[in-house]
Amino acid sequence: MLPDDVLLIDARGLKCPEPLTLLRNAVRQADVGQEITLLSDDPVSLRDIPAFCSFMQHVLVSLPHEGHEHEFIVKKKGFS
Repeated sequence: MLPDDVLLIDARGLKCPEPLTLLRNAVRQADVGQEITLLSDDPVSLRDIPAFCSFMQHVLVSLPHEGHEHEFIVKKKGFS
């Protein structure tokens, strides 16, 4: 179960660019510091999500790994 302040996007079964588009929309609505969990089984997400976080300066907390093979966790960064 996710904490109340974590947004969950289930993009499994969707193909590029849909998972990234859903993440971008969620980041826009999220509060600074809020975490967004994206579930995506699209292999392109392994390239797109880290590139998006790097470009937009959000924190990529977690990439998919054993036990959470489709889970990306992104923390919205604040801008000054």
